[in-house]
Amino acid sequence: MILSGFSHRGARWLASVAVAVLIIIPNGQTAWAQDDNPVAATVNGETITRTEILLALELLSAQFRGMPPEKLFPLIREQLIDIKLLAAKGTEAGLRNDPRIVARVDFYAMRLAHDYYARDIVSKYLDDELMQESYQKFLENFPEAEERNISHILVTTEEEAEKVVAELEGGAEFTATARSYSVGPSAPQGGALGFLRREQVVAEFAEAAFALEDGGISAPVQTQFGWHVITVSERRVPEPPEFAQVEQKLRAEIADRLVADAAKQEREDAEIELFEMDEDFFAGVTVAP
Repeated sequence: MILSGFSHRGARWLASVAVAVLIIIPNGQTAWAQDDNPVAATVNGETITRTEILLALELLSAQFRGMPPEKLFPLIREQLIDIKLLAAKGTEAGLRNDPRIVARVDFYAMRLAHDYYARDIVSKYLDDELMQESYQKFLENFPEAEERNISHILVTTEEEAEKVVAELEGGAEFTATARSYSVGPSAPQGGALGFLRREQVVAEFAEAAFALEDGGISAPVQTQFGWHVITVSERRVPEPPEFAQVEQKLRAEIADRLVADAAKQEREDAEIELFEMDEDFFAGVTVAP
């Protein structure tokens, strides 16, 4: 069934099996921790509650989660009605004990136990002090290297590059010339690459770009990508970002590290035996791209 406002692909999202991601609702409590759990519908006497709608919401892409709840929730309810009806028929047909379903239920139960326990670890140890310590380390390691505002024109042969240099030296404007000649992905932007540090580009390119005076034009430079004609417009040593600008990034990195450290500690006392994954192990397996 295709819901109004949903693409065909989008209308099938709830039918997919996915690992749940915890959705925190505005008052800070998780959906299933609510004392008040109103009913949105009944299907042959079985209820569809707000909790189920919020759980279903977790399987949606961000594209749909951005819709207003008053528009999105009725659409989810309609999908849940269809799911409950067909799930009931599947149960009648004996699918509840189908090995495919049992295996997935066990796997996702394990994954959810991991996710909740990992969340508890992060909640216990990730505090303001640890955040500030991480930010100070971030500042200590923040690169102070000079950045150059670089543009380039990429062509396939040295002869083409020499022609570009001749036109630029004859007064042609760099941006327009890049749009006319460059085969690089930056061509629509007039060849602009933005501010870059030396280590962010290949050695031959960096040597030429960082030797230029502002407004200078390089001789043709060959790299693995082709032939470049380079110009730079300004230089700077960037200031480190404020804490608020990197807070979420640092929080995610610390959370990953805390969970990884907990798993590493558990591995030290665990009995783990690895078995060879030979040709038979991979027989019949196709991994989708």
